[in-house]
Amino acid sequence: MTNIPVKTRFAPSPSGAIHAGNLRTALFSVLFARHHQGQFLLRIEDSDSTRSDPAAIEGIQDDLRWLGLDWDEGPGEGVAVEQYQQSARRHFYAHAAKTLVDNAHAYWCFCSEERLSELRMTQQAAGKPPRYDGCCASVEPDQAKARLAAGESAVVRLRMPDTGGLAFDDLVRGRQSVDAAALGDPIIQRADGSAAFLFANALDDALMGVTHVLRGEDHLSNTPRQQILLARLGYAAPQYGHVSLVVGQDGAPLSKRTGAVGVASLREQGYRPEAVINYLARLGNPTGDEHLHDLDGLAASFDPQRLSRSPARFDFTQLDHWQSAAMASLPIETLLTYLELATVPAAVQASLAELVRPNLHRAEEINAWAMRLFDPAVVPIADESKVEAAGTEFFERIEQILDNYGDEDWSTLRPRLETMTERRGGQMMKPLRLALTGLSHGPALGEIIRLMPTDIRRARLQRAMAIAGAKPNA
Repeated sequence: MTNIPVKTRFAPSPSGAIHAGNLRTALFSVLFARHHQGQFLLRIEDSDSTRSDPAAIEGIQDDLRWLGLDWDEGPGEGVAVEQYQQSARRHFYAHAAKTLVDNAHAYWCFCSEERLSELRMTQQAAGKPPRYDGCCASVEPDQAKARLAAGESAVVRLRMPDTGGLAFDDLVRGRQSVDAAALGDPIIQRADGSAAFLFANALDDALMGVTHVLRGEDHLSNTPRQQILLARLGYAAPQYGHVSLVVGQDGAPLSKRTGAVGVASLREQGYRPEAVINYLARLGNPTGDEHLHDLDGLAASFDPQRLSRSPARFDFTQLDHWQSAAMASLPIETLLTYLELATVPAAVQASLAELVRPNLHRAEEINAWAMRLFDPAVVPIADESKVEAAGTEFFERIEQILDNYGDEDWSTLRPRLETMTERRGGQMMKPLRLALTGLSHGPALGEIIRLMPTDIRRARLQRAMAIAGAKPNA
């Protein structure tokens, strides 16, 4: 797809925490760069001071680092702020805007908000899309300078072609074309002198050597404008690819302002970064590969042409699937860093982690299982009726065998328990599991019996006998 050195970027606005849709775009940009042995750049687009939250800048970087989406270029220790943060790069934009005006590629627009509002309403009433009518495009440069010197407020607009068609090859959607007359002349510099998104975004891509841009489909209409803008400044435009938007269960696009699924929220819920990455890498990207991969593994097969053009629905069920896969492959030494219960002997901690790992949704849940197996405290029983129905004699016979239990294999112990209790399969194991752990499901029962200290096991069986021997309430 490319024979030039690849540089992609992620350029979030710090108006809040990044959500799953933003993150997927960043991930795709990382995967594309790695697939082509290129570089990934992070830039903070805070040119609009009314929407920027300085506290969000560090949060964005923390979220990316937690997920392993490290950048080759971008903010960091020893890096000048003006290199990758737009609020400190205004002189670049001001110079470029002046160049465009001086060369008649842009012009000062003095139209008031009232006039623009009336224009939009008139166009909409006529069934036409709202676009600027070029009212100020013919204002002579000397006249514009005089009006500015008199203190009149004005913005700078890019002068777009009035006729003809504009086309480009989208990395995701293929050949795209648009009628130039439908674009209008976009604002590139606001009345306060700050650069508009469309302008600063494109100029920084050029100045920073970005070669490929993957972004949301809501930016599709910006592409021809930005291509013309860069051409007027003598820069080559990057190749653009527009990915489908991520929507919630209600079908609405994820948004920072509507409390969309955020990285910090997923982290607080205990999701593993590798689970989030593997899920998002496949969201709207049907790979047919069900294996858990690291970033390099995901990058090896990444192809933007394979991405779906339809909205991608964020589904926690699918995320949970990848969370289970991530937990199943979590190194034991990593899982043990979450173990807090002091009563678990050091000699069996690794065995405990190995046993319960397939049953964990979050790494912190190892402590709940440690409590059920090693804490003398009474654990609640999920279904006491099944313990009561098993009867006192059932647990007495279990206790007789387990009191003389050495360390025999479950394949030997289970037949003995079934013979002694005259119950087989679930009829024997379910009430025993409930008595020992309080739950009707969980890790291998034989391993639970082997790991559980004798005094705790005996206390749990004695409690089960008491429940089974109690008379039902009248």
